[in-house]
Amino acid sequence: MSPLALGALLACTTPNPDRPDPVELVADAGPARTVPVGVAVKLDGSASTGAVEYLWDAGDGTTYATRAPTHIYTTPGNRTAVLRVTGEDGSTRTASIRVTVHPRLAEVPPATAGTLALDPEGRVWGLVKDANVLFTASADASVPIVACLDGSEPVGLTVLPRVSVLCGGDAPKLVHFPYGPNLVQEVPLPAHSRPSALLHRDGDWLVTLAATGQIARIRNDVEVTLTDVGPDPRSLVEGTDGPVAARFRSPADGGVLYGPDGVLPLPYDTGPDSDTGNRGVPNLLTLAASPDGDTVFVSGTLSNTARGTYRDGQDLTFETTVRAFVSAVDVPTGARRFRRQLDDQGHAGPMVASPLGNLLYVAFPATHTILVLDAFTGELTGSLLDVGRGVDGLLLSPDGGTLYVNAALDREIRAYDVTDLVVSPLLWSWPTVDVEPLAPDVLLGKRLFNDARDTRIAMSGYVSCSVCHPDGDHDGQVWDFTGRGEGLRNTTTLLGRAGTGMGPVHWTGNFDEIQDFEHDIRGPFQGTGLMTDAQFAQADTPLGPPKAGLSADLDALAAYVASLDQTPASPYPAPPGGDALFAASGCETCHPPPLFTDSALDVRHDVGTLTAASGQRLGGPLDGIDTPTLLGAWDTAPYLHDGSAATLEDAISAHVDAPADPAEVTLLADYVRSL
Repeated sequence: MSPLALGALLACTTPNPDRPDPVELVADAGPARTVPVGVAVKLDGSASTGAVEYLWDAGDGTTYATRAPTHIYTTPGNRTAVLRVTGEDGSTRTASIRVTVHPRLAEVPPATAGTLALDPEGRVWGLVKDANVLFTASADASVPIVACLDGSEPVGLTVLPRVSVLCGGDAPKLVHFPYGPNLVQEVPLPAHSRPSALLHRDGDWLVTLAATGQIARIRNDVEVTLTDVGPDPRSLVEGTDGPVAARFRSPADGGVLYGPDGVLPLPYDTGPDSDTGNRGVPNLLTLAASPDGDTVFVSGTLSNTARGTYRDGQDLTFETTVRAFVSAVDVPTGARRFRRQLDDQGHAGPMVASPLGNLLYVAFPATHTILVLDAFTGELTGSLLDVGRGVDGLLLSPDGGTLYVNAALDREIRAYDVTDLVVSPLLWSWPTVDVEPLAPDVLLGKRLFNDARDTRIAMSGYVSCSVCHPDGDHDGQVWDFTGRGEGLRNTTTLLGRAGTGMGPVHWTGNFDEIQDFEHDIRGPFQGTGLMTDAQFAQADTPLGPPKAGLSADLDALAAYVASLDQTPASPYPAPPGGDALFAASGCETCHPPPLFTDSALDVRHDVGTLTAASGQRLGGPLDGIDTPTLLGAWDTAPYLHDGSAATLEDAISAHVDAPADPAEVTLLADYVRSL
């Protein structure tokens, strides 16, 4: 090598102290940020290296060509702020951070009624309603306690300033406990008022009374005042402006919230029907409060009552009958912030918002799933699977890092680490019931009744028995079952009927055993069936060869439905002379006491209410309507097989032999209302 070439090589390889090595271009956007709306936050790219230019996109349409700008977000949201840096050679690198912009939190934290609560010592308290259990649990153990000493079903609890349990039954009451098993005090509530939810806020307890359409406020531990709100209030929250209750079963034209200043409507969703969404009335509503005190989250089912062969020429399918939804409503204005439909889910249940109100955890009891939504947009951000059957309560730790799940039908309380939604491991779980009060087949049947994840029962997680019969009751809707060989059909309650204890089921008496629901499971539900194909082939006709005894699971489903032998007591007194007029008017011919139905005789009647919309019976001619029991009729509006009567007075007047005197119609309706 020549000296000249060697000199050139050394010039290229020997470090030049006057020219330092180039610094690697790295974009560093810093740590995630959390900031209230309207408060300045610094977006700091100072840790970036090798950059000569900086460009920030704050995630709300605002950009800055500086290294560390200060920005004010004017609306809440889960933002992604992006930093782009440029090096001397024109190359670029990017980095991003999450900026949680949350609403300003309410001075007095809002409250949501539920089945789980956290005490000052960090213990979880919860209820198992059908087992009459109050439990307390931590990572160390779970301790079950009898909740309602008279054996009635516990339906709500709070833990401050003491443990308080809402007991249902004919003589409902609020029972105060200390942090232990000894009774302190009982506060009676109106008889037969069907209390449904309990919360404590700012020194008062609030209770929804579903049967009487009221909210009870309890001050100074024992002073009860009642406020009329409207039919069927159940789920309950209280925020900045006052309480908000949800009408559980909606009227046909839309859902209803009872707000501090009147009704907040939830409009009928006009669709269209598709693979990922459908029309429907928001129904079977549950509420949760946002930490801002102004927003209420609403979950439930969109019941697609507009669809059907008679109504719009389109048959109901497994994925267009019901679909889960979640909405966010601004209480002061009534404005809907979003409504999100959830695919492959039929019903959305209990919810809990994160401490800053940026995330919303939503339980789907029928599919054993929890989905995590962006609380500002409703977009899906995470999920927890296999969380347990029959989830009826969710609770977050104050730091938002631990999610407690009340898997009521698994009789377990579970705790999940949700600091990272990609993983969300189970931290611990404990049984919540020492002595199971339900017979094994009844408990199994209840699990099946409430299940849409089991592919034997339903396709894609949409339809469960409970989505139209919540807790065995009715959904308040009228469906077009013309495509099933029937017609317009008003959902009936199963409560008090004891399965087939009163006779065949459905408005046309087309099933003579609960096991015949295998036809609905294999048909409208699109499940593969609880029977084997060979077993089904032995008894593939309703009213034909019996299915009982062929499938243990199908028999368990029938056992659960048969256990529903109690009718909710009426809050209405019997009017003087009502029973005599009932007998004299001939009502007892079809509605003989004590069951007030002749269904067991397997006879059907046309009392003048059949129309072209009444359809068929088992795909053949309709020879009349099975007589519904009048027990519990006070709570089963609308009335008649097609739901065409809004009130009992309307239903009585629709009979061809109804009394001509309006006063007699009123007296008869008041008597039936008292049954």
